[in-house]
Amino acid sequence: MIRKLVPKSKFSKNVITLITGTALAQAVPIAITPILTRLYTPEDFGVFAVYMALSSILVVLVTGRYELAIVVPRKDEDAINIVALSVVLSLVVSLLIFFGVLIFGDQVALVLGQERLKNWLYLVPISTLLMGCFQSLNYWNNRCSNYKRMAVSRVLQSTSASAAQLSGGFSKLSYFGLIGGQVIGQFASLIFLFKSLKSNNQADLKEINADKMKRMAVRFQDFPKFLMLAHGFNTGSSQAPALLLTGLFSASTAGFYMLTQRVLNAPISLVASAIGDVFRQEASRQYAEKKECRAVYLSTLKKLVLLSFFPFISLFFIAEHLFAIVFGEEWRIAGEYAAILAPMYFFRFIASPLSSMFMIAEVQKFDLAWQVVLFIFVLISLIFGGYYYSVEVALYSFSLTYCLMFAINLYLSYSLACGNYK
Repeated sequence: MIRKLVPKSKFSKNVITLITGTALAQAVPIAITPILTRLYTPEDFGVFAVYMALSSILVVLVTGRYELAIVVPRKDEDAINIVALSVVLSLVVSLLIFFGVLIFGDQVALVLGQERLKNWLYLVPISTLLMGCFQSLNYWNNRCSNYKRMAVSRVLQSTSASAAQLSGGFSKLSYFGLIGGQVIGQFASLIFLFKSLKSNNQADLKEINADKMKRMAVRFQDFPKFLMLAHGFNTGSSQAPALLLTGLFSASTAGFYMLTQRVLNAPISLVASAIGDVFRQEASRQYAEKKECRAVYLSTLKKLVLLSFFPFISLFFIAEHLFAIVFGEEWRIAGEYAAILAPMYFFRFIASPLSSMFMIAEVQKFDLAWQVVLFIFVLISLIFGGYYYSVEVALYSFSLTYCLMFAINLYLSYSLACGNYK
């Protein structure tokens, strides 16, 4: 009986490996969140939300999105040079960001309405460097099907960050405990992947040279041309609430939103991103051979819908009371936000893993157009709520916008999986 429950296909085994690692990675921060909400105030979470929003938006720029091309070449020799290219770009662009903070840091903090943040803006380029390098090494492991290594790195990052944030909370470090803990977790996971690469891929590392890196930069120039803008708009769309809610309302409002995001992102990271990693690898292989991957697309879509429908429906009805019980009465408002945003997260759960079809089919311009439209409508929806000075109106319009745009995204990605460019 037990043997029947054990997954037999390679796809399922890879998914289970990543799900297990991601589950452990998510379990720790989710488990300590009820403690963090009693050690840190909504305002602390709001400042942390602004910091993470800035870092997440800027990290899109530092690699030029070349790391997404790592899974595409047939030769490992080409792929490892893309890894090196991404790492070098991360270092150079993060250094430029540091000088930007040095010159314009006070003005940035003033515009965001977070003067307290200006003292810690210097950590933003450190985060972009660590995140850019981590993503590059993570995609290399994805290409090599090193799913156990990927899983371990995620667990290491979350446990290190969680431990540091708890220590910061007990030490009364305010929002710096949250920010500093995040940086420590990023550093720990990057060191692990770097050591693994150095120990297991010596032959590949010897293939790295400047000429090959230049050739790869030219060959995959569509990635920075289209995906850097597309993913910049995508990240801007997802991070805009943290920035605009702070500016239009208050830091505590952004803090409530961040807790909602922290909790609802857990199932996405747990299942959808794991399935997405495996889908990207399987779909890339099939598409390279047949110029279509409809079967694996539909199989993945079915899994995503079945896994997500009932949990998100339940969340819509119980979120408010659940948040108040688990995180404290002070955070009941975050539960109200979670109920409003549940439909959006349902569509994101389904569409995000499959959106890698734009990269696989190398039609990044379609993705760019979609991202630009999404970004514009997200800004309009949030500003609309600010005009009426209603957080609820802002979040309802924000959620509806995402639902409609993810439905369009699914239609486009399915057409690409079928080999239809029209």
